Amino acid sequence: MGLALAALAAAVQLTNPGAVSPPSCPATPCAVVSRTTAIQVKDGSVAGPFVVKSAGRLTSWSVTLGAPTPAQVHYFDTHEGGTAQAALGVLRDVNGLNYELVAESAVVHFQPWFGKTATINLRHRLAVAPGDTVALIVPTWLPALALNYPSTTSWRASRMRGGCSDVRVQTVQDLVGSQALYGCLYETAQVTYAATEAIP
Repeated sequence: MGLALAALAAAVQLTNPGAVSPPSCPATPCAVVSRTTAIQVKDGSVAGPFVVKSAGRLTSWSVTLGAPTPAQVHYFDTHEGGTAQAALGVLRDVNGLNYELVAESAVVHFQPWFGKTATINLRHRLAVAPGDTVALIVPTWLPALALNYPSTTSWRASRMRGGCSDVRVQTVQDLVGSQALYGCLYETAQVTYAATEAIP
């Protein structure tokens, strides 16, 4: 029992701490994370819910997905570069809103999990350090966006300021060692992902 409790205490959840609403799809609008890398920066009164507090390794991650209709799936597959895909990333703050991608998981195809919460165990664990930020990397699109939160809930995307409304442009940060500006802030929405960190 003592060993089990010790192991449980060594697992830390990086997740949105407040109430989690269902992702918007298939409702109208069916809003998705599109061609970008996303960071949830605030959830109500909690700032930086995906900022790492202690050194460790990410062991798994999950994402809660909406259930878009066949017509919605066809639209996004056609206009957003292909089928729904995502990976987990580790960002390190370089200067203000500039981040370097220091680690990335394998890309997962998520269409089989629409309408469910998918949990991905990482075969190759990702090392994290205090101050790192866990991000959701979406090279195409993913129905993992919940709407109608208060303005105190917000996320950022790896888009340049001035291009926040044009989601057709590919802005994903998915090359380890690259740097990107997270210049776009989107309020009243929550990206429905989470990760588990093992603390040594």
